[in-house]
Amino acid sequence: MTGGELQMVREYLGLSGDALAGMLQVNPRTLRSWESGREPIPERVRLEVEQVEDDTARAVGELVAALCDMRDPAVVVYRSDADLHAARPDAAHLTARWWRQVAARACEEVPGVLVGTADELGAR
Repeated sequence: MTGGELQMVREYLGLSGDALAGMLQVNPRTLRSWESGREPIPERVRLEVEQVEDDTARAVGELVAALCDMRDPAVVVYRSDADLHAARPDAAHLTARWWRQVAARACEEVPGVLVGTADELGAR
């Protein structure tokens, strides 16, 4: 994995450098060093990033399936990590930005999805 590929994948996943560094349990400076090409990327990092990619694709697929089963498809997005973690404790290692990316990718596949925060969707 090259630094450019790591940065591209990180951004595609909707993760900040700090968020991915936290998931990989490395210092954010280390991640920046890898992305800039100053330091080689360890094989374990490539494998862990591939796992995050797989988990993200699975989340998109599950959300698409759920939206397809809804009469009036809607997806809740979260403005902050705290909001995401409060609503979905299973996603405590992920960010609200990541979830918004998952939702955006799912909405590309399912037309007519209403998107909003829980407050916005509860008010409809």
